[in-house]
Amino acid sequence: MNAQDVLRILYQHMEYPFALLLIPFAILLAWWLLRRNFIILKEDLDVRLQKKRVRRLLTVTRPILIILLCIALASPFVQREKLIEGDPFIQLLVDNSTSMALFEEVSSRLAPALEKKLETEVKVVGTATTSNIGDSVLNHLKPYGSVLLITDGNVNAGASLGDVALFASKINATVNAITLNPIHKDAAVQIFGPAKSLADSDSTFTVFINKVGEIPSVRLTVTLDGETIYDQVTSENAYQFTRKLAEGNHRITAKIESPDFFPNNNVYYKTTRVVPKPRILLLSEKNTPLETFLKQLFAVDTATSLPSDLKPYYTIVTNDLPASKLDPVADIISDFTGDGNGLVAFGGENSYERGNYKDSLFETLLPVLVGSPEKKEGDILIAMLIDVSGSQGAGFGGFASSADFSKAATIDIMRGLKSDTRVAVIAFNTQAYMISEPSPVFAKQGIEDVISRLKWGGGTNIAAGLLKAIAVLNEYPGSKNIVLLSDGKTQLQASAMESAKLAANSGIKIYTVGVGPTTDEQFMIDVAELTNGIYFRATEESRLRILFGPVDENKAQTGQMELVILNKNHFITDNFEPNATLYGFNQVSPKGAARLLATTSTGEPILSVWRLGLGRVAAVTTDDGAKWAGSLLGEKNSRLLSRTMNWAIGDPERKSQSFIDAKDTRLDEPADITIRSTQVPEAEGVVFYKIDEDTYTGSILPTQTGFQNLAGAVFAVNYESEFEGLGQNRELESIVRTSGGKMFSPSDTDGIVEYAKTRSKREVNERDYLRWPFLIAAMSLFIVEIFIRRIVRKE
Repeated sequence: MNAQDVLRILYQHMEYPFALLLIPFAILLAWWLLRRNFIILKEDLDVRLQKKRVRRLLTVTRPILIILLCIALASPFVQREKLIEGDPFIQLLVDNSTSMALFEEVSSRLAPALEKKLETEVKVVGTATTSNIGDSVLNHLKPYGSVLLITDGNVNAGASLGDVALFASKINATVNAITLNPIHKDAAVQIFGPAKSLADSDSTFTVFINKVGEIPSVRLTVTLDGETIYDQVTSENAYQFTRKLAEGNHRITAKIESPDFFPNNNVYYKTTRVVPKPRILLLSEKNTPLETFLKQLFAVDTATSLPSDLKPYYTIVTNDLPASKLDPVADIISDFTGDGNGLVAFGGENSYERGNYKDSLFETLLPVLVGSPEKKEGDILIAMLIDVSGSQGAGFGGFASSADFSKAATIDIMRGLKSDTRVAVIAFNTQAYMISEPSPVFAKQGIEDVISRLKWGGGTNIAAGLLKAIAVLNEYPGSKNIVLLSDGKTQLQASAMESAKLAANSGIKIYTVGVGPTTDEQFMIDVAELTNGIYFRATEESRLRILFGPVDENKAQTGQMELVILNKNHFITDNFEPNATLYGFNQVSPKGAARLLATTSTGEPILSVWRLGLGRVAAVTTDDGAKWAGSLLGEKNSRLLSRTMNWAIGDPERKSQSFIDAKDTRLDEPADITIRSTQVPEAEGVVFYKIDEDTYTGSILPTQTGFQNLAGAVFAVNYESEFEGLGQNRELESIVRTSGGKMFSPSDTDGIVEYAKTRSKREVNERDYLRWPFLIAAMSLFIVEIFIRRIVRKE
């Protein structure tokens, strides 16, 4: 048993265990005081012998007395579960927003039925087109309380129900809801697509039809700039189209015809603005297929050396140039990117490790280091962090619970690791539990059986799990990583982010895997990105093998490797799955602050990016398609390169002397207008404010739907968001379960009442302090000591 184990045991039974450290110092002080005679008197031999006997007695009793007092000061305790009987009470919140008109009215029957059996308080929340249900629940939540919702769960204002459920679980309250059945049918239409695109490039738009009730088909009409491009009766929920659009503003309208309940959500308007192609500079000493590809998308100037004036260019593209050509102008390129421009460096047979980039000035601008990293055997450490909280009880995929998926995924990940990789397994809910100490995978005998027997339950505290994993990894040298499997729905989210920052400061990367039907993806992405890790969806966890698994030597020897998107949480790689074969690559490794987006199937970096000052830099560590990466220039795979260029370019209008931009909006929501002009713009009903040099912004609150023109800006105004989400929100049940609540049918009054009674009884974990026994023992000993001393004196 080491010191850490002793401390853990002490903290389990004492509130202030460090008070025990006073014992040796207090005993030494008492011993010293007993040995000292501060006043020297002439005494008889008998008196001196009596005092000597008293000192011997005190030498025994005083240390015992000190030990007893220090133990009492350390506040020992025992944990006891106590059942508290509360008053059963039902708090019923009824959503009164307009979208609830689609459902059967159940509150008028349910409330009186509940009032007959139990004290019930009914509150009406939400009004007209405002569904601020989350705020209303927050206002009525009390510790250890519960609320019952009659709502469709579609919140369009205030706090989200998901955040409220997490807060409820934190204060041991529950959110419950009634399952609603629609009595009216309705359909709504929306258009999704880019608000801004480049001239002569493909722009894709999706028309989405949301239905509730029995609506087998609707008539959908789509117009682009007044011309009908689709007019058919369809049973599909989506229609997608792609167009090359000329410069200027374009108007898209989607209209459905269906006998439904809300007619105002049957028409949707969208604007898109096409801007001129930005100018880029291609530096190349040879003819390249890359030039042909880039000229289809951008205005391209090709040169063999850097021109004196770089102001017209948004991005510099270097194609397979050696360091001897780039080092003399590295400072100029650094200033260029520092001003907010881009740099894309393509590899090949004359660049990177073949072009002496290692330790060059140009290498300092890139998100990669030249050369493959040297790793010793067993150099990689991984802490597998498994969420076994109550929110993991929901079914997921083909598994009975999300926890079962997490356990299966953990076992699958461990099977795909190199055998010498050291792995620790930690489970957590509100606390963290060490399942298996760090050791090589080959030494993990019986660990799969242990993992498969883990039970889920309790609250969620990701911070506790992260802190435990950090403490474990910090005891070992090597490359440290945490793989977190969770739905991301945690109490104390700020604490979890602080724990992730601590991991980043400790040189630990966190790779997150989203598990569960309603994963908080943004939180999981934020945790991963804070440490330069990667977020994987549940279906993507096998990609961890690319990072930590053994290299497939047979595949590597063939010289043919597939392109794999490793990180799909970036503008460049979002919703993109390539089908490309590569025949070569440059040897690099990503820098600590870089983001590795794409690799070969054997794990060699192909696309790495980072921010350099205000600019953006991408390293494409394969060639221009002339020899190694020809498939990247194909129609489907070229999206990777075009998106990389668009990311490096950034805003294609940032160098424009003047522009007008307005964002589409909805009724009762302001439309924001931004204008770049040398003169202060003027428009009726709008006050403009200067936000930058020659840049002004203002807003207006529209009162009717359709296309509107203001100060030369065209924007669309659509129906209120209240009519967008139809039917009972599919995530409502999962949100309710996050707080430990339940879904009830409107007729299940007995079940609701029984649940309320059960919730009123709660077990609390209390500490019973054991100070008094030690204090009484100390006082008793002190009294005995006085009694003995008096007897000795009488003698």
